[in-house]
Amino acid sequence: MVSDTYFHLYCAQTIRENSFRLPRKLPRIVLNHIYTYPFLYHYLLACFPLKYRLWAERLTGAFFDTLSLILIYLFSGWAVRRMGGGHPLTLLPIWVAALYAFSPALLKIGSGPRAYNGSPRVLGQSLYLLHLFAAYYAYANHGIAAVAISMLAGAAIIITAKFGTQVLFFFGLFFSVVMDWRYPLLLIGSLILSVPLTKGRSLVVLQGHARHSIFYLKYLQKAYLYPSHPTLIQYLKRAFHGLCHLVHCRWMAALNWYYTESFFIHFLVTVTPQFLFLPAIWQKAKDSSIESFLFMWAGMGLLWFFLTKTKNLLFLGEGERYLEYALFPSIFLVAGHLLLSDRISLLYVWLGYSMTSAAFYLRQYLKETPSDFDETEKLFSKLNELSEGVILPIGPFHWEALYRSKFPVLTYGTNMDERRMCSDEFKLLYGRFPYSPFFREVLDRYHISYIITNRSCLDHYLKNIMKNPQDLYNTTEPLFETKTLIFRRVRGIQGSMATHV
Repeated sequence: MVSDTYFHLYCAQTIRENSFRLPRKLPRIVLNHIYTYPFLYHYLLACFPLKYRLWAERLTGAFFDTLSLILIYLFSGWAVRRMGGGHPLTLLPIWVAALYAFSPALLKIGSGPRAYNGSPRVLGQSLYLLHLFAAYYAYANHGIAAVAISMLAGAAIIITAKFGTQVLFFFGLFFSVVMDWRYPLLLIGSLILSVPLTKGRSLVVLQGHARHSIFYLKYLQKAYLYPSHPTLIQYLKRAFHGLCHLVHCRWMAALNWYYTESFFIHFLVTVTPQFLFLPAIWQKAKDSSIESFLFMWAGMGLLWFFLTKTKNLLFLGEGERYLEYALFPSIFLVAGHLLLSDRISLLYVWLGYSMTSAAFYLRQYLKETPSDFDETEKLFSKLNELSEGVILPIGPFHWEALYRSKFPVLTYGTNMDERRMCSDEFKLLYGRFPYSPFFREVLDRYHISYIITNRSCLDHYLKNIMKNPQDLYNTTEPLFETKTLIFRRVRGIQGSMATHV
């Protein structure tokens, strides 16, 4: 269970405890905030009793990806018939579904939970597929029912996934200009429909999204994204070491570099290689209206992938996610071209590569997943028996602390908003996001009683962030510790004796 998992579970728990009414604020968050995060996924989780919610949360990725596969298979079949059908295109729907199901882009570790933990991202992508499939079907057949389905799916995206909303409008701008002037009416209809369906809450969600993006652009992008933005020189150095592993027959080390390297060109080549072949098939694709539509769709994903790899647009999200939203059209076009060119052997190679990658990512996940949940649950129970106090997370542990404890937690809520957190407060708390370089000031100003962190985050904080690392030991004392979590208590706070597990 990762930080995002605890966030979704905490919001679902809050909604259920609030008699299924959406709260204006999330309880026990110290900093001023408004609950402006898209809420549909949280609402769905809240429908499950706690006993089943943990299982339901983990299964949502597989469930909604399966729903996407069904939509992809059905639309591919309809598209093939519209293109004239005939052998070998009759095989295309099953090939597209298989290649999508095993796509490394859906399984790669490091780009956010998906196959391994629940996420509204997957539901958002299923809704986006439904939205565009229905929109194109309505465009081709003039079906009013398809228009209604497309609008409803578009409205649902707005209250489901922040990234899905960006894709809906960013891709939509291009479709509106190039494909059909009526498409913007569909987007406007989706937005208008979302308002009465949510009693105006969709507008709050959109406003929160916009303000968070502005805050990210002004403050977080520089503090958080720039330092972690890899350069070409850094990539070439890592690539050289990876090749050295290969030359010296250190196969597993070479594979680890190959599959975990995050540089964007490397990602494009190793995870979504089909995008590289799109220019070669453009001449044939533009002769068919449906292939032209799919080519524009795939091109939008590729364009926004590159745009969001420039420093000025990093705040618009990981470029890899734009490619995820364009996986289907890229796979359909390239697989169809290979079938028509009688190169089915390359399809088997492509599928084999994808399945091999899936096996590696599963192995990596099992290797990296901590297994001491029960131990830490006992310690959170002990923490809850102590006198109440504010918890300071050092690292990404704020949602876990909110979900597993009953105490207030020093965090900002769901979306940053400059009206509720001024620049001075941001610099105090998150000057080295997600850490504060002013440890003593934070302890005094917010009356901190407890600290939750882990060994790697604490070591990084002491070595690279704190001006005087000794302050941590002068002001706090050990409380509990496991292999994955460290609990410390501010000196003078009453409670039980420190325990080491």
